[in-house]
Amino acid sequence: MDVEDIRFRIAAARRMLYRLGCDSNVGGHVSARADATDAFWVTGFEYFDQTTPDRVAKLAFDLNVLEGELSFSPAVNFHARIYELRPDVNAIVHLHSHFVSVLSSTGRTVGMYNVGSVLFHDEQVTYFDDGHKAHVSVADALGGKHVVLIKNHGAIVASDTLEHATIEAVMLEEGARYHLECEAAGGTEIAHDEVVAGKAMYQKYNLSNMWDANFERLRISDPDLFAWLD
Repeated sequence: MDVEDIRFRIAAARRMLYRLGCDSNVGGHVSARADATDAFWVTGFEYFDQTTPDRVAKLAFDLNVLEGELSFSPAVNFHARIYELRPDVNAIVHLHSHFVSVLSSTGRTVGMYNVGSVLFHDEQVTYFDDGHKAHVSVADALGGKHVVLIKNHGAIVASDTLEHATIEAVMLEEGARYHLECEAAGGTEIAHDEVVAGKAMYQKYNLSNMWDANFERLRISDPDLFAWLD
């Protein structure tokens, strides 16, 4: 197996999410679209830091397992639905991290209280599960945005690459923490023009560099993962 294998990179993404404070009990999912097929790679029930490449499976959009063995949540059906609806989306992170989950209970989106939060300007919607809706309805709620905060639950981050989705999930958790703490301290949000300019800068420079830097950190913190490489 080499470093570009999508199974390895999904495992690395999950380890990264764990190390950066986004662990989500056993129900968090990380997925990536499978090239040129109506299928996607996804992980099953386990903590983010447990994942190794052999625990990543390939599912068809109808959730039939095409490769690997997987005890997966039925909620992974919304991954398939998002990939079907959004050809621009190539990776999805579903997380139940602490501050995102706390903020989701308010029914509000992440405010622009910190420079990293500008990534989510005009990119968020909210969703309320009334106990009767099908899991896939959250995909419809996402629409053309990249983040949906699910009330009293967590969030879904849909992005163009696995690397971007991972770092955006980390930044969403940080942004939720800044929102809650700044609001409690009486802080105010960043001016609109600065938000717009900052978003472009963060998208251009921070996402890829943060992935690369944290990938190198994993070489030290998670040697068992890198033992899978040839």
